Amino acid sequence: MRLGEVLDVIERLLTESGHPEIAAVTRYGTDVVAGGPSPSGVRVRYTSGAEAYLWGAVWPGENILPTPDVLPWPARADRIAVFTARLLDAARPATLNEWHVVALDGLGPSGARGKAPRGLRIVAADGTSVLLRATAAGAPMPEPALDPYPEWTV
Repeated sequence: MRLGEVLDVIERLLTESGHPEIAAVTRYGTDVVAGGPSPSGVRVRYTSGAEAYLWGAVWPGENILPTPDVLPWPARADRIAVFTARLLDAARPATLNEWHVVALDGLGPSGARGKAPRGLRIVAADGTSVLLRATAAGAPMPEPALDPYPEWTV
């Protein structure tokens, strides 16, 4: 399965999720494989103006994490990785065999480098595997201190 096909699945799930804080979901980049000069990914714009991205990456060192029971807040990169894993758990797309929230070596808050959920390892039904790295850009205004939608479920 190609990177673009994995991103198609992710884009559809995020768009159809109905989460009240998601204002828009769009694709970007032109790379057909991870690691090129124009990374392909999915951008989520939130009602606060913050953005989160899942994009095809090559990263040395990843650690599989259990999917947290609670969506991380306010770290948007962590949140998009966990949220997407939960959507995949609920939808169980036939084209994908497994997915794991991963921590990436050297990334995460100080004191927790390599321990924060900063991506997803996805294994397709055909056996191919892709790493989607999670990154984020802050909102123009400060985010609320607490998750504004703690009761929302997939």
